[in-house]
Amino acid sequence: MPRARHAVVALGLLVALAGFAGLRTPLASMASYTAALMALNQVPPPLLLLALPRRVVWLLFDPVLATVVFVALSVGVSLPGLLNPTLANAIYAGPLGAMEMVAGLMFWGQLLPMTRHLTRPWQAALLGWLGSLPMTAVAVVWMLAPDVIYTPYLDVICQWDIPPLLDQRWAGFVMLLAGMPLQLSSAALLLGFMQQQPVSGPRF
Repeated sequence: MPRARHAVVALGLLVALAGFAGLRTPLASMASYTAALMALNQVPPPLLLLALPRRVVWLLFDPVLATVVFVALSVGVSLPGLLNPTLANAIYAGPLGAMEMVAGLMFWGQLLPMTRHLTRPWQAALLGWLGSLPMTAVAVVWMLAPDVIYTPYLDVICQWDIPPLLDQRWAGFVMLLAGMPLQLSSAALLLGFMQQQPVSGPRF
């Protein structure tokens, strides 16, 4: 078991390093930048939490605090960009990536038995599903918006040599896919809870 735990931690750290490396040039492509952020937000957190050797009850995993941070960050990244490219390069890189990873740790902690504070699985499942909805909404907005939302991307040539609006739509699709594991995990938790419930029927 320790070897498996070490392997899971190593995989989580490798993905985290790859995600931070992908943030070196955030204005090169909105799609690749979003992929790096979503990798930090959705992949290392569950891997690192699954590798915990024992249950923890840290304030970091308080359900209210975790949900507020996760939803606020999900909505915050959808706000129209009002930054010039130089400032965006500084903020969009390491700081936002670190925030995404911490928020992912906090919110994934609501679904995993070693960290969740909610004692009833259906409550954790409902929280996970509802908390993932803002991220899904942001993804849909990016995919359907008629104009480029982030102004720093307007005058930058995408590394994929595609128009900024198409790059934004790809970014929305990436975010939509990234949110699915969280939703599926919530659904699996709820399904497992329902299967454990005793079935009552007529007695003869």
